[in-house]
Amino acid sequence: MVDTKKKHQSRTRTRTRTRTRTRTRTRRLEAHDKSRHAQRVITAEVNDDASYTHFKSLLPKSTSLCKGSMSNGKKYKVHIALSKDFATLKKATNHYRLIYIHDNHQVLAYISVKIYKKDGGFMFIHKVCSTGGGGYGAKLMNMILEDARKNYEKLGITYLSLTTHNLDLIKYYNQFNPTRVVEINNPGSKAKTLKRVAYIIWQLSPDMPWIDYV
Repeated sequence: MVDTKKKHQSRTRTRTRTRTRTRTRTRRLEAHDKSRHAQRVITAEVNDDASYTHFKSLLPKSTSLCKGSMSNGKKYKVHIALSKDFATLKKATNHYRLIYIHDNHQVLAYISVKIYKKDGGFMFIHKVCSTGGGGYGAKLMNMILEDARKNYEKLGITYLSLTTHNLDLIKYYNQFNPTRVVEINNPGSKAKTLKRVAYIIWQLSPDMPWIDYV
């Protein structure tokens, strides 16, 4: 005679072990997928025609890059300025560095930096934006700050700066400990309602001039 109680318990244990094995395999697969995704994220720099072509080829698929919302609910998109080729980029725009983070499918963040010799010499962050989340924009900011602080004498600069019309971003940039943050009405604007602009400055040298932006 079959002991139905023991048979039921055996089946229950088998189902439990199967579910446990399935959950374990699922967790392993998820962890593997996350690991593979993390390995695919690459930090690259544009330094020739091939790398510039690669950067530009990823932009059409980077549909979330440089987009966001302001505190007033308005959407914004940062314009991505491009040159015809790498030689034009270097020659015409005071170009210094263009670094981007990608996964071979889309650009996750990029930063474009210029160097000017006027006003004491300064490094200017022309564009920095990301897809949001992941900390990629912060990684690029820290890379440029480290470069500026380490090489300011060789580069002939005394400070690093950027400007933004999105004043909501001041709180974001404060995490990088700027030396000065100056808010003024947009200089030279002919609009009836003047837009505010923020100048964010990091001092690199004791020789940095004190510029009156007002």
